[in-house]
Amino acid sequence: MRKNLNILILLSFILLSCGQEGSNVTATTDNNNEGGSNAIVYDSKILMELFTSTTCGPCLPQNTTLNRYLDPTSSVYAGDLADKWIVLRYHVWWPSSGDPYYDWNQSPVINREAYYDVGYVPHMYTNGNVDSAGTAATWRTNARAAVNQPTVFKIDINGSRNGNNISGNVQVTSSADLSDVSGFKLYVAVTHDNSTYNAPNGQTVFDQTFVDFLTGSNVDGQQIYSDTISLGAAETMTKAFNWTMDSNWPNDSGVSWSIEKLNLVAFVQYDGAGQNNKKVYQVEALAFD
Repeated sequence: MRKNLNILILLSFILLSCGQEGSNVTATTDNNNEGGSNAIVYDSKILMELFTSTTCGPCLPQNTTLNRYLDPTSSVYAGDLADKWIVLRYHVWWPSSGDPYYDWNQSPVINREAYYDVGYVPHMYTNGNVDSAGTAATWRTNARAAVNQPTVFKIDINGSRNGNNISGNVQVTSSADLSDVSGFKLYVAVTHDNSTYNAPNGQTVFDQTFVDFLTGSNVDGQQIYSDTISLGAAETMTKAFNWTMDSNWPNDSGVSWSIEKLNLVAFVQYDGAGQNNKKVYQVEALAFD
């Protein structure tokens, strides 16, 4: 009972703290309590998931502004967020068909669109449970509000690229005993930067483009895109990956891209109930260029 009580106290601290704008908690308490109440608390990075389309006119200016926030040479570069702001862009099938990035790998995008009940593009979600709507200015504001939130999760990515193949592992460590807490999931996604394409909406350069998930399995005929996390205090879960980029991606002669621009994005998301349903508790990325 004491163990479970300590877990609840720690999780309550994390869950409540994550709602406070500007929180910057880096606890360095020793993780030597059997119940886990003295678990280390890490600063989290920010995951922003953008739903967009090459056929969406309003997506062009918002994607362009977001790119400027992330560009060190831009006058509006968000330098305070540079090493903590991780973006993942899913291309969808509306308002018109024909987006080559969506057409290449439809099922995981359909799954994530349904998960969030997106409804329109462009549409951004910050750390899973914050609807950041459709304007880049709001995206930057919400990113600043979400940075350095306290979390018990740490993610490390180790990997290398050999031609079109990437291999290595993702390690997720929990500083608290969460073995009795269900709902935490690991997602590992491959993204691509700096492909070029003369899109119907006028956009020509595409970054953080979703390619595929490396986590998940088929359960009773249904594809699941995440792996379940169950960790005790100071325990680590290791997800090995060995994946090859199809040289025909995204199967459109109008798209030019370089294999050096692959990235891996790994994040822990809570898939449960309550106000923190869908919340992303930690994210990390690795560029292979």
